[in-house]
Amino acid sequence: MKRCFTIAAALLISLSATAQSLTLPTIDAASLAMGNVTMATIHDGHSLYNNAAMTAFALHPMRLSSSYYGQADFDYYAVSGYWRFDMNNTLQVGWRQYLREKGNRDSALDVGYTRRLNDEWAIGVVGRYMHLKRYEEKADALAVDLSVGWQRPIANWERYSTLRVGAKIANLGGFLDHSDDSLPLSAKAGLSLETFFSDAHALTVGADVGYYFSPSEIRGLELGLGAEYNLMQLIRLRTGYHVGDNKLFNPSYGSVGVGVSILHLRCDFAYIIASKSTPLHNCYSISFGLDF
Repeated sequence: MKRCFTIAAALLISLSATAQSLTLPTIDAASLAMGNVTMATIHDGHSLYNNAAMTAFALHPMRLSSSYYGQADFDYYAVSGYWRFDMNNTLQVGWRQYLREKGNRDSALDVGYTRRLNDEWAIGVVGRYMHLKRYEEKADALAVDLSVGWQRPIANWERYSTLRVGAKIANLGGFLDHSDDSLPLSAKAGLSLETFFSDAHALTVGADVGYYFSPSEIRGLELGLGAEYNLMQLIRLRTGYHVGDNKLFNPSYGSVGVGVSILHLRCDFAYIIASKSTPLHNCYSISFGLDF
């Protein structure tokens, strides 16, 4: 079998002629620690890689974030940010370099726009240019993600609670050069419930379900379950579990993590608990951010 190379979640680029790709988790440590639950949570540090529409409901008008993902002999780096320039419109920009191993320098530039339609609904679109550079092989591709988000406060609860629902279709597009390969087309939906038991204690639980349509080697279902405990908006403890029906391209794993917020600074860490027989064994991610 040819050596398997990893490409992080939102890209999921398949070059089956020379390498195989893994449907790996998001690089965002906060979402990764919750079992890759990304569709309906307000982890907006890298929202254009998760669900761009949910940025409309974020508390901060502007955020900058950077993340590092490490696995075996290669790594993956991303930096992104968003700016909500009025109550209804948000601009997002991100750059990623991934598969950084032995001369490979794959990279991607993402530009996103989020529109808040009313108090409950928002939509998002992300355009992506990808440049793949692997040994003697190069390729370029364009893709688009379409997303939607919804939230509503729940009445008649003792404390403030919010129900959120989100969905996304990812990687609508293709390679610019002549190629028999295709970008991995996927659809994903999820929901979350955030409940404040007091001013100091809050709990968020969420679940995602997704399906990879193409290419055939990564086709299959995935399910993510996660929870986050928030103490005084300062410390967040997270855990989750991801179920995949493809041991090589979409393996199952557990995850744990912690987040710390001090003034305008954020730091999140996630660690994947996976079998030694899967490529995700001993993987981790760390994210830093600045809130405005």
